[in-house]
Amino acid sequence: MHLRHCLLFLHQSGLDALEAQAKIVDTYGADAIFYDTCKSWMAKFKKGDFSLQVAPRFGRPVELDLELLQSTMGEDPYATIRELAAMLGHAQSTVKSGLEKNGTEILKSLVLAGVHSVCIVDSAFVDTPDLGQNFFLRKSDIGRPRADATIEYLKELNPSVIGHSLLLSPLDLSDEDLAVMLQFFVVVGTNLPEEVATKISSFLFAHGVPFISARAYGLLGYIRTYVQEHTIANDHEENALPDLRIDQPFPKLLKMAAETDLESMTKEELRHTPYIVLYLIALQRYREIMQQIPCVHVFNIFQEVGDESAFPDTYEKRKFYLEILWKMRGKSLEADNFNEARAAAARSLHKTVMPDHVMDILMDANCDDSSKCVQPFWLICMGLRRFVNKHGVLPLSGTLPDMASDTKRYTQIASIFREKAVSDAAEVFNYTQEVEKERGVANMISEDLCYRFCKNATRIRLQRGTEKDSPKAFQDLLNGIANSSEDGSGVPTAVWFLLLKAADKFHREKGRYPGTNGVPCTIDALDLKQRVVSIISASRVENPESIISQVPQNAIAEICRFGAGELHVVASLIGGITAQEVIKLATNQYVPLDNTFIFDGHTQRSMVFRM
Repeated sequence: MHLRHCLLFLHQSGLDALEAQAKIVDTYGADAIFYDTCKSWMAKFKKGDFSLQVAPRFGRPVELDLELLQSTMGEDPYATIRELAAMLGHAQSTVKSGLEKNGTEILKSLVLAGVHSVCIVDSAFVDTPDLGQNFFLRKSDIGRPRADATIEYLKELNPSVIGHSLLLSPLDLSDEDLAVMLQFFVVVGTNLPEEVATKISSFLFAHGVPFISARAYGLLGYIRTYVQEHTIANDHEENALPDLRIDQPFPKLLKMAAETDLESMTKEELRHTPYIVLYLIALQRYREIMQQIPCVHVFNIFQEVGDESAFPDTYEKRKFYLEILWKMRGKSLEADNFNEARAAAARSLHKTVMPDHVMDILMDANCDDSSKCVQPFWLICMGLRRFVNKHGVLPLSGTLPDMASDTKRYTQIASIFREKAVSDAAEVFNYTQEVEKERGVANMISEDLCYRFCKNATRIRLQRGTEKDSPKAFQDLLNGIANSSEDGSGVPTAVWFLLLKAADKFHREKGRYPGTNGVPCTIDALDLKQRVVSIISASRVENPESIISQVPQNAIAEICRFGAGELHVVASLIGGITAQEVIKLATNQYVPLDNTFIFDGHTQRSMVFRM
């Protein structure tokens, strides 16, 4: 069934184009049709034309280079859809509201990174002051729409990026205007007043579209992400432990170890025996010793006498195990592989367990049999859960670390690991197909995608954000300020966050930011402190006086001195960080910040906390 059938049903149900678009976005997310397409079909139905045939040249033209796609898949047949999109510059779109220094810095970083498209929402026309704030504007642009001029120059950095603009004021967006933004992967607002950012974030949060509010305020930087649910296919963890399954070796690996006779080898053959094989042989001897030594002669640290699955998973056990392994060198003193084995023992000799964050995902309600969720991430996770229920472990990753070895045996081990990884992934894929049938969808998950997912099964992550700042989290932040001690390193970073909230309250109540309109900073500082006291008192913390005393008067005066101005050096930093977070959210790769970031340019310190 095509989406136009859904549109006809929604039209007959009495919904207009805006309501129908919202319904489709709720169901299909990023795969939903654009609002313009929805509007065209609904207008056609309204005229009494219920034909569902697509007119010639109707809809968006195919912009994808199919030959390039085929070539790219040939180079990396296991690339995910998201990764192919990144490599081909497709399917990533971002809308940007506002065009001050911070906004153009974000756009510059995204365009250079090669996103598919960007859209600027800005109603202003280029004026003389803009020339000193935006490096992308020229004197000849005065009088032009600022968004159009900026897009034109941004595309010079990367002509393959598609640029759009909407001449709308970010400060006064209607619900219909906001609905247009549902077609984008990520929406970014820069230097928006708190009440405007709250309105936009609430609308987008309800529809599952990530929103980032970024701000450069004097020497301070602020980023807040609003994400209802964000799934991460690969967190790219640094220095992840290798998945060697030494404690649970599979049959072909055991067979290879059993067929390896160290005593009959030449010194050269022994020196080039992969340390995975050495580990398995040493483990077998370790277990035999545990079987043979009487209890009274065994250190009480083992407590494994008679245990056929004994494993050196503590420091003391590992030390005894490595003594066994070291004796296997014989007279071969120049054995790099044994040195590697000893050096890698702490990272390699660990029991195969499931990370807590993966267990939490597999126990999520979206993985229950009763769930109706059809997002690809959760479909595979459901298949993964059934695999774990059967085997008790995650699928093998199939990735081997480098090690001293001759080509023949390293290739043999690599083949064994890859064969096992493919077999495990195929089983997960079969379970996933069962889940697809149960949930009324078909062919959403390819076998290649499932293989890549299983390869990184220990690296999947889930983030669930908050629509608004949590009062409890804010109380904890304030209590942290109260408990901070004066160490001469400057104002605590959390204090600047509090002062930014006070500046927003000042703006809501006076229609301007402190330090602007020519009002002396000494006067605005008194008003700003009153608002600091008001915010702290309204939070209902137990001892507000202790917090107020930790907010230095010079920090309040500094906020007034800023006058809500943007420093380009701060805007550049915050713009780069924001662009990085946008790419994380759009590609489902790496872990985005959760969920608030503050940068203090006075001390070059930053802080991340969850609100």
